[in-house]
Amino acid sequence: MKHRPMNSKADNSPAPLAVFEDVSLQANGKTLFDGLNWTLEAGQNWTVFGPNGSGKSFLAKALFRSIPLVRGRILFYFDGPGAQPRTYLKPNEIVRISQDDQKGLMRRYASYHQARWQSFEQDAPTVEDYLKGRARANRFQMRETGEPAAEIPRDAWEQALALFKIEYLLPRRLIHISNGEARKVLIARALLKHPKLLILDDPFTGLDAASRDALAQALNGMARTGTLPFVMLTSREDEILDCSGRVLCVEDSRVIFQGPKKKMPAAGGASPKASSSQPEFKFPAPKEDPAAGFKTLAAMKKVTISYCGEKVLDQVDWVMKPGERWALLGHNGAGKSTLLSLVLADNPQAYANDISLFDVKRGSGENIWEIKRRIGCVSPESQIYHGPDVTCLQAVCSGFFDTVGLYHACSPEQEQTARQWLEGFDLEHLADRSFLALSTGERRLTLLARALVKNPALLALDEPCQGLDARHRARIIRILDELCAQSSMSMIFISHHVDEMPRSITHVLRLEKGRVVECGRRA
Repeated sequence: MKHRPMNSKADNSPAPLAVFEDVSLQANGKTLFDGLNWTLEAGQNWTVFGPNGSGKSFLAKALFRSIPLVRGRILFYFDGPGAQPRTYLKPNEIVRISQDDQKGLMRRYASYHQARWQSFEQDAPTVEDYLKGRARANRFQMRETGEPAAEIPRDAWEQALALFKIEYLLPRRLIHISNGEARKVLIARALLKHPKLLILDDPFTGLDAASRDALAQALNGMARTGTLPFVMLTSREDEILDCSGRVLCVEDSRVIFQGPKKKMPAAGGASPKASSSQPEFKFPAPKEDPAAGFKTLAAMKKVTISYCGEKVLDQVDWVMKPGERWALLGHNGAGKSTLLSLVLADNPQAYANDISLFDVKRGSGENIWEIKRRIGCVSPESQIYHGPDVTCLQAVCSGFFDTVGLYHACSPEQEQTARQWLEGFDLEHLADRSFLALSTGERRLTLLARALVKNPALLALDEPCQGLDARHRARIIRILDELCAQSSMSMIFISHHVDEMPRSITHVLRLEKGRVVECGRRA
C-alpha cells in the first residue's frame, strides 16, 4: 500500500497531518467504521459530531493509537517537509483530553467521593503542583506526574493561565475544585505539553456559560493563528464552533457525512424542551411519602466555608422545605459543589456552622448514614467508582445500601423494585450488561434509577444531563417532570444550561463567588 508523501513546492495541495486509509475498528465483536478513509490536513480543525454511543470516542482512540486497528492504517505526517510518514506516535505528539481523564484525576487523588472534604485534604496536591508535574498520588506514596516538565517556559505558563483564566486556582487543592474548573485545568495541562494535534472530547462539558464562551474564544484564537490544530468531539450541535470548518458526522459507528460545516445535514433528536412525543413513563408507586413529618430538609444560617484562607461559601442563608424543587445555579467555582457537599453530609466543616438536615442540627449526635439513607444523588463523578464487574441491575440495587458496588444480598422485593425502575426507564434489556459497557446516556439513566430506588426524601442532581445528546437530555428532563407530577418529591438540580432546567423547578438559589445573589420562587 503506497503512502502519500509530504507535499512539495510543485504540489499546492494542503499538507496532511494524519490520514486514515481503509481503517476498520472492532468492539464487542462488532465492526466499527468499516473501511474509513479520512484525511486531516494542516490548517483544518475538525468536529466529530454524533449522539451518545455513536462511536466518537472509538474514533478518537484510534487517532490517538490507544486501540488496535482491525484493518487499514493511520499515517502521521509530523516530521516536517520531505519526511516519510509513519504509523506510530512519539510521546505527546497527540494529546487527548476526555471525561476519562477527569475521572482518572479524581480516582488518583480521592479514592472515594467523600475524600474531597475529609481531614487529610492537606495531603492533596495543588493545581500548581499538578500543572508543573509535582503532584503525588496520596499521603503514603510519592508519585511524580512527569509531564509536563517541571521547568516550563514562562511565556507558555502565562499563556496557559491567561487563556483559561485559572491563575486563581493555583493554590487550591485538586480535590476541592469544581467539575468545570477541573476541565479547564486538564486542557491547560495538555497545552503545556506542546502537542502537534489536540483531541478534545466534549470540552465544554461542565463549564458555565462564561467559561464556555472563554474556551470557544481560545479555540477560535488558536484556529486563527494556526498554532495548534484540534479535533473536537461533541454530541451537542450548538457546540460546533465557527472555527471548526470541517465536520465528521457519525451514527451507529459509521460516518454519514464528512465535509465543510456549512454543508452538514440537519441533526435529528428532540431538544430538551420538545419532549412531548416521548412515551409515558411508569414508575413504581411509593408506599409512603419519605419527606412526611419533616419541617425542613435543609436549613443553613450564615454558613461560611473556607479553604486555604479563601471563602468558598460566605454567609449563606437558605432553607429548603419538603415538596420544593430547587435549581442551584452559579458560575464554575461559585460554591455549588461545596453547598451540595453540606447537604449530602460529606463536608466536615458542617460541624463548625449552623446547619440542620431533616430537622436535626449537625453535630448533635446525628447518624450520618441515616441522613444519607434519605438522599438519592446523581453527579458526574457517580459513575467513576463502579467497577467492570458491576452489572446495570447491581448498580441500581446498590442504591438500597448507599454503596458503590453491590456487597449485600437484595431481598426479592428489593430486586423487583430495582427491575421496575429499569423497566420504567426502558433499561430492562440491559439489566445483566456491565455498567461500564453502557453508553453515557444509559449509564446516567441507570444512576438516576439507583438514586430513586430507595424512595428518597430528597433527590440531589448535580449536572445530570452533562455530556448527553439531545435525545437523552430530553428523556432525563421528561422523567424528572413526570416524577414530580406523580409525587411530592423534593429535588435539588444543578446545571449550567438554562434549556436543561425541568419545568417542575419551583425555586432558584443562585450563588456568585460564594455569596447568595438570588433566593426564592422561580420567576
